[in-house]
Amino acid sequence: MNFFNIDGPFQRIGSLVFDIMVLGLLWTVISLLGFGVTVGAVTTALYTCLYFNIIKDEGYVYKTFFITLKNKFLKSTFVWLILVVLYVLMFFNITSITQGIIDIPWLLPIYFSLTIELLFITLYIFPLLSTSELGIKKLFKYSFILANKHLPSTLLGAVIFILSFVILYVINNALLIIVMVPIVSYLLARLIMKRILTKYDTTVW
Repeated sequence: MNFFNIDGPFQRIGSLVFDIMVLGLLWTVISLLGFGVTVGAVTTALYTCLYFNIIKDEGYVYKTFFITLKNKFLKSTFVWLILVVLYVLMFFNITSITQGIIDIPWLLPIYFSLTIELLFITLYIFPLLSTSELGIKKLFKYSFILANKHLPSTLLGAVIFILSFVILYVINNALLIIVMVPIVSYLLARLIMKRILTKYDTTVW
């Protein structure tokens, strides 16, 4: 039996689980140290490692993580802050309408639709940032296009994403973030980066 050999299934699975958990720990620690501002940068680094180092089995995980964190820090941070502002605006508008502060109820479904589209963009923008050199404007543009073009996969990704928040809320244990973030990101990397983004040449966009 080669199951326990150095190149056997047990070793590969153990190495995969270890790398994913360490990446989750790095994501959590750096996000906390950056008071949430660094979430975009570490998410980009996380997706880069999950796709290139773990899924494609190229290069070294931790070297790739810190190189990506350094090289794409500014762009990914700007993207993250833009997303945060947009989510805050959507929350403010929806809350204002539901509480009667803004008496224009017909706007509510519009803001809900915009929030859903924003979630779809969020699912694609960091994987796209991890695999391309697109500018910020094009990242948002093509994230929107791809999310709606591949709607079944996008809906599946949204379910995975939302379900992870439900699990975190129900279990109510902050340490679970270290486990959930890399697992969910790994699933989304396989769904979006491997199945969808590999079909496109982003250098011509």
